[in-house]
Amino acid sequence: MRFADLQQGAGVLVWMCWLVTAVALCAYRVGLRATTGTGGAPLPGLPAVGALVAPARRVLRRPAVWGTGVASTLFTAQATVVDSVADHSSLAAADRPVLGWLVAHRARDWTVVMETASRYGGTLGTLVLALVAVAVLVWRRHWWEAATVTVASAGVAVLVPAFKDFYARPRPPVATQLVPQFDPSLPSGHALGSIVIVGVVAIVAARLVRSLVVRVAALGTAAATIVLIGVSRLYLGVHWFTDVLAGWFLGGAWLAVCLAALHALTAGRAPVRRDGTPALL
Repeated sequence: MRFADLQQGAGVLVWMCWLVTAVALCAYRVGLRATTGTGGAPLPGLPAVGALVAPARRVLRRPAVWGTGVASTLFTAQATVVDSVADHSSLAAADRPVLGWLVAHRARDWTVVMETASRYGGTLGTLVLALVAVAVLVWRRHWWEAATVTVASAGVAVLVPAFKDFYARPRPPVATQLVPQFDPSLPSGHALGSIVIVGVVAIVAARLVRSLVVRVAALGTAAATIVLIGVSRLYLGVHWFTDVLAGWFLGGAWLAVCLAALHALTAGRAPVRRDGTPALL
C-alpha cells in the first residue's frame, strides 16, 4: 500500500468527522433560530430544539474542531495530489502541458519578476519575514502570537525536507529550468513555506489591528504573494504543477493547526497593546 493511500484513508476518516461537524453546525443554526427568533424572543413550541442541539453548539465553539476539520481536508487533498502523481493521472496529467505553456510564453520582464518572487519567497526571505514578525510581536508583548509564528516556521523546516525525501520525485528536465535545481521536487518548499509563514504573519497581523481596510489589505497582499511565489516556481521550470498544489495543501493544513492552537490559547481574551488597550475590535 502506498503512503498516499494511508494518508487518504486517515484523511477521509477525519474528513467524515468534519462533515458531521458541518451537519452539526446546521443544527446549531436551527437551534439558535428556534430559541431566539428574529427579535430575540423564544419561538413558541420550539425551545426543545435548542436544548437538543446545545451539545453540538458547545463542541462547535472549540477551535480544535475547526482546526482538525480544515487540516484534515487539506491533508486529504494533498494525498489526492500525490496519488495522482503516482498513477500519472488526473491532476498530474496537467503537469507537462502547464510547464510547456509557461516555458513557451517566457518574456524578459516576466522572468525578472518571477526570479525576484522566487528569490525572496525562498528559505532566506521567509525566514527574515518570520524573524521580523516575531521580534515585533515580542516587542509589543503578544507572546502567544509570537510563539505561533515561531512554531509555524519551525514546522516548515521539518515538513519540507521530510516529505521531499519520502516522495523523492525528480525535478522537471534541466533543459526547462532557468535556475537549475536537483533536490527532490514534491512538495514545493516555496509553496509550502510561503502559505505557512506569509499566511500566519498576515493572519496574526489582521487579528491585532482595528481597521477593516488594513485587515483586508494584509490578507489580500498575503494571498497574492503566495500565489505569485507558487507561479514563479512553475515559470522558472523548477517544479511541476502538482508540486505546488501539494505544497499549498500541506502547508495550509499545518497553518490551520497552528491557527486553531492560537485561537484556543487566546480564547476569551483580546490581545493587548503596550499601553494596555485591547488590540482587537
